[in-house]
Amino acid sequence: MILKKSIYRLFLLALIVGFSSCGILGGDDDSSGREPLGGDPSPMGAVGHTFGVVNPNGVSNDNVEVTSFSNGISTVQYSATITNSMLLDMVKAMPDVTVNGNQASVSRKYRITKKGFQSVYDEGNLTIMNYDANVGDTYSMQKNGSTLERRVTKVSKEDEYPYAFFLIKTIHVEETGRNIPGVSKVEFIGNHRFGMVGVKLHYEDGSSQNITIIASAENE
Repeated sequence: MILKKSIYRLFLLALIVGFSSCGILGGDDDSSGREPLGGDPSPMGAVGHTFGVVNPNGVSNDNVEVTSFSNGISTVQYSATITNSMLLDMVKAMPDVTVNGNQASVSRKYRITKKGFQSVYDEGNLTIMNYDANVGDTYSMQKNGSTLERRVTKVSKEDEYPYAFFLIKTIHVEETGRNIPGVSKVEFIGNHRFGMVGVKLHYEDGSSQNITIIASAENE
């Protein structure tokens, strides 16, 4: 249980940083998930934009901010003080995270537009979610020696997903290939108006944990 909570916290920190970014006009053909994602840019990608993060136990002094924007890509910097020893050890195992004592920081690059959102890796682009997607659409790439795959598993036609005080339509994308011990897959949940609204972690023992993400008013 302690391991699950630590993995969940680690993903929460990293993923919220990932979704707090911006996109810009790009190619319209994203059927492979590898072309630059099109769509009008989101205001969340402006330099200096900051984001609030729900602090798990053992994490404090967090700061999430867009530090640069270039060629349609926003760089989001996350830093925090981590006193949870197990969480700190897991963060140290992530190759792109810098740790100095209890201080950890990481920069991630993303392209998020009104059409969806996309990771930008050294290996290339990989779409997380396209609002025009259909069930079965799959995006994949080779990363860190394994196949990182994102597959659309659900596109709701009715307002059915609880969000704040109402129900919304959602798109669900399941990701495999991160090779995180104990985690079988990550499920991204998005909405065309509010962006990323949830992330669900599925564990190898069959259990799961869900985190709800509330968009700020300026992103509506």
